[in-house]
Amino acid sequence: MSKKTVIVACASSMITSTVASNRIREIASENGLPEPRILQLKFSEVQNALETNDVDFIVPTGKLQENVTKGIKVISGTPFVTGVNEEKTSLQVLEALKEN
Repeated sequence: MSKKTVIVACASSMITSTVASNRIREIASENGLPEPRILQLKFSEVQNALETNDVDFIVPTGKLQENVTKGIKVISGTPFVTGVNEEKTSLQVLEALKEN
């Protein structure tokens, strides 16, 4: 199984994206998957990162404009911050980490 590249983004690329990044790493570890390469970015940096990286999916912790994502799979990371629907989001991330 190949190592995934994931963009985790928030307004400042600090607090909420760190929470989501840590949870994504935990999900990979708990399921015996390779630790993903995580690009922790500001929303304003996502578009440029997509042009220079082969990204498997994006986990924004807030509203990311659709025109920025270039058709890459997006999984809302807000539940990792709020705790609401976190289990569902964790399963979505796990599925994305397992995809070939």
